[in-house]
Amino acid sequence: MSGSPSPEFDLSSLPSYSYPLKLEPIFQERVWGQQDLAFLYPQRPSEPFRVGEVWLTGDHNRVANGPWAGATLSEVAHACGPALLGKYANASPEVGSPLFPLLVKFLFTSEKLSVQVHPPDSYARAREGSAGKTEMWHILKAGAGARLAVGFRKDLSPNWSRDRCAFRAAVESGEIERVLDWVEVKTGETFFVPAGTVHAIGPELVICEIQQNSDITYRLYDYKRPGTDGHPRPLHVEKALDVLEWNTRGGRTRPVELATKSVPRLLLAACPYFATEKLRLDAVSRYETQARVEIWIGLAGEVHFEGGGERVPCRKGEALVIPADMPSFTIHPISPSIFLRTYPPGPQVDLGAELLRRGFPAENVAQVVFSQPSKGTGRTNFPDSVEDPR
Repeated sequence: MSGSPSPEFDLSSLPSYSYPLKLEPIFQERVWGQQDLAFLYPQRPSEPFRVGEVWLTGDHNRVANGPWAGATLSEVAHACGPALLGKYANASPEVGSPLFPLLVKFLFTSEKLSVQVHPPDSYARAREGSAGKTEMWHILKAGAGARLAVGFRKDLSPNWSRDRCAFRAAVESGEIERVLDWVEVKTGETFFVPAGTVHAIGPELVICEIQQNSDITYRLYDYKRPGTDGHPRPLHVEKALDVLEWNTRGGRTRPVELATKSVPRLLLAACPYFATEKLRLDAVSRYETQARVEIWIGLAGEVHFEGGGERVPCRKGEALVIPADMPSFTIHPISPSIFLRTYPPGPQVDLGAELLRRGFPAENVAQVVFSQPSKGTGRTNFPDSVEDPR
């Protein structure tokens, strides 16, 4: 996706000051999606018919309020740079212009998603001209027996992972689905999925997904089903095998409660790309931005964000961006509300060390703060010495 402004939008006439940016959601059709979105969207657009993803902070999401109304998030990032993104304005040289760092989505599933894997930064930049994709999932609603998979079963022999040909055969036969580490999930749980981790999501789930701003997915197996156009969706087996990591630190997180005077806060997951908290908002409260961009995602209720001369309502199912150069803002709950707050802490911020200094047990910290993913190609599981006879 290009970071350049669209020709119909005149950026030169816009003011330079910042205010809370409310974004219009984009509804995406997926073969595994749902028709009923009432859990988050009582009133939804008639098209697309089966919605699998609702994008909240993609490059093409448009600002709904204030002087920037009508501009895409990509256009605002391109025009404002550090004013919006802070020190991350130049974090993505591969696209040639400032890139908004995080993509937030809601997922609605009625069928299984494909068995898939995402590449790390190094591979994605070399092969795709894109950032990699590390992500997290927060479960908003789980049907009875709902499951997902992060990584492989722990009882499998490591030798199985070293034979690229045998692994490819398991993909082609569908056995790959059986060897995943499927677990039942509950509403309120959080899962961390670093780049290189094979994963899949089952039906009857509503999930908030927070990830690097990348749409690179390598499908290994798609159950031989047709896509929305009636044809099988493409697979990317060789690229997936290039980046697949046998052992990763992905899986269910163990959130920790952060001390606060007035607002209950849970740290759900953190890594160099994002840190995500869950907050219950019942009283007026003031926040400092710490010169970084933040995204607030409504899960329940309604609050008004006040800052930069604007007071902006944000409800369940909506997202709002706080620019980095807005030093502070005030939240006014209109009703008891639950929001997620996510931001890029950056590679120099050691949240794990900070939690240890505050007395959290090391075991707990290791299950909520995750280190920098591997900078390699991810091919350590399939050495070059293993030849493909085909």
